[in-house]
Amino acid sequence: MTVLSREVAVVGVGYSELTRSREEPNARQLTLDACLSAIADAGLRNDEVDGMVQYFHGMESPKVTWVQRALGIKSLDLYMDLLRSGPSGLGPALVAATAVAAGVCEVALAYRTLPQNEGNNARVTAAPSEIEGPEQFTAIYGNGAAILSQYALKKRRRVAELGGSYEDYGLISVTARKWSALNDRAVLRDPVTMDEYMSSRVIVDPLVLYDCDYPINGSCAVVITTAERARDLRQKPVYVDSVSWGTGGGADFYFCDDYLYGGSFQCTKKLYEGSSIKPQDIDVLGLYDGFTHLPISWIEALGICGRGEFGDWVDGGKTIEPGGAVPLNTSGGMLAEGRLQGLGHVTETVLQLRGAYTGERQVPDAEVAAVAGGGSTACGAMLLRV
Repeated sequence: MTVLSREVAVVGVGYSELTRSREEPNARQLTLDACLSAIADAGLRNDEVDGMVQYFHGMESPKVTWVQRALGIKSLDLYMDLLRSGPSGLGPALVAATAVAAGVCEVALAYRTLPQNEGNNARVTAAPSEIEGPEQFTAIYGNGAAILSQYALKKRRRVAELGGSYEDYGLISVTARKWSALNDRAVLRDPVTMDEYMSSRVIVDPLVLYDCDYPINGSCAVVITTAERARDLRQKPVYVDSVSWGTGGGADFYFCDDYLYGGSFQCTKKLYEGSSIKPQDIDVLGLYDGFTHLPISWIEALGICGRGEFGDWVDGGKTIEPGGAVPLNTSGGMLAEGRLQGLGHVTETVLQLRGAYTGERQVPDAEVAAVAGGGSTACGAMLLRV
């Protein structure tokens, strides 16, 4: 069953090399490496791609029309550069899936390219002396570092209102390194202990260093096409069962109606309405982890445990770590593999559902995955199955 008008599948996955370096990378080369890898993985030719979508913050990533020319594609039926819009890096996959399902295009390529300097590298910048317009009312919450201050406030408020402890957040970071240790692509592979998490540098109290993702130079891409076409291609198809977006009430980063969860509950309600999949069917999770608060809130919003119940459900990390009942971010995610944003969670869960790995790296008998991206009022999610 699918909410989409025709069945579609992810048939290709590609990555560039992932690195951490002070040298400015060639973002165009990173993008082409990932896109060419994804097209080849699917067993397609470049000129068979007729749709292309990316997400970018500004000038850090080449536009789809440049990628089109570089790949020698004569024309695109769908082209879209999502500028700071929607559920972060997950947006291109959601748009690509819905476009193919609607018949707008037949083979869609979605990519996300992120040079390291696009991430927050603990730079200190001067604030303006005067602020006008609506921002004058939000500057007191951390103008210039709004995301950091907001996720610090969410962390403090969650523990104050719902109970649990900051160690619950630490389990996300500790588990990320357990997974990244098994991932040859990951930039951070050394383990992190709970003591190291709790004593790590404070960014905005109580947000600490290990609560934040790790900026890298990298790109990833996926190819999505119809289920009918997928059956004749190289890889085992991974079907897109359902997709959804959500803003929640208020639709404001600072003043949304549900400060801790944003629109995630509304997003997942729509996600399940378009699917026969239930929370208990999910075998593996790919959840946006730009900050440790987000996977916790998504797990609860997805109904895998109740609101405020994460601390008990996670069982000291056993539930989400290698060998756990519901593995989380099996690449190490943005906290450890590196900051590929939401599309990196799609690529990893697709590989898990294909059974592409061996040993502890592979989730046994994985058939269903939930991927969710963004936070606050910019929420999106998809259910994948084989």
